[in-house]
Amino acid sequence: MDILFTEIADSLGLKCTDSCYRHVKGSFMDFGDIVMEKGFFFLLVTNGTASVSDIYHRYTLSANDLLVLTPSVRGVLSKRSTDFFCSCLYIVPDYFDTLSAGQLLYNQVSLYIGNYQLPIFSLDAERVKYLSQVMSLLSPQLEIMHLYQDGSLRHLFCFLLLQIADTLYKKNRDTSGYVKRSSEIFRNFKKLLVHHYRDYHTISFYADKLNVSTTYLSRVVKRITGHTVCFHISELLCADARKMLECTDMDVQEIADVLGFSDQSVFGKFFLRKTGMSPMNFRKRKE
Repeated sequence: MDILFTEIADSLGLKCTDSCYRHVKGSFMDFGDIVMEKGFFFLLVTNGTASVSDIYHRYTLSANDLLVLTPSVRGVLSKRSTDFFCSCLYIVPDYFDTLSAGQLLYNQVSLYIGNYQLPIFSLDAERVKYLSQVMSLLSPQLEIMHLYQDGSLRHLFCFLLLQIADTLYKKNRDTSGYVKRSSEIFRNFKKLLVHHYRDYHTISFYADKLNVSTTYLSRVVKRITGHTVCFHISELLCADARKMLECTDMDVQEIADVLGFSDQSVFGKFFLRKTGMSPMNFRKRKE
């Protein structure tokens, strides 16, 4: 069952000061899939692995990864390893917009949002340790402050956001060429795939057409989507096969020929692997 991150914070007694933020450190092992939405989230992984997904792709988070989510993106944290541990900061959008450093940070993550990628950054261990220490300053002890609480919070948030923005600027400066090129490669791969998936089932064809190595294309597609090139090809082939079995009277050999399989046996094994049943049994089930 999905649970909102803010509900977890409330269940742990971590109310946010003037409803502007929540900061939680832990493994979240007592909870199911965790939904992060309608806010700014900074999730810093210090140990273990987990999966995070948006409406487009699924990604793997590992130790020393920093995930940044904006209010327009809904992320779901799942499949956490037993040794998973992270520090997660949530900031209410209206409050974030009042912070002077907010726009500087947003500028560094907007490149990824425009390319339909989650902004995930792999940092060095020392940087992770430092950011974790800064985030820890947002502790429940701030609740006992009265007269200077708002000013202290604003200074802490701006300091943290500037630190993160500076870190991301350095990462973007080193990898922006790769991000731009990889996004272009992926878009062209998808265009090729739509036109040729029935005739060409191997990665080498698409890599040759794109003038890149198979290793590079594999890395780009895996990074952006969380899946392999072969997975994307097989998904289209399987969808076509299911449609033909359900909606036409073509025999299995004809379908195998249309989809570019060498013979009916190879197609049958492929379909069984993807759906758990043979083409004939699939058709009979529908009938």
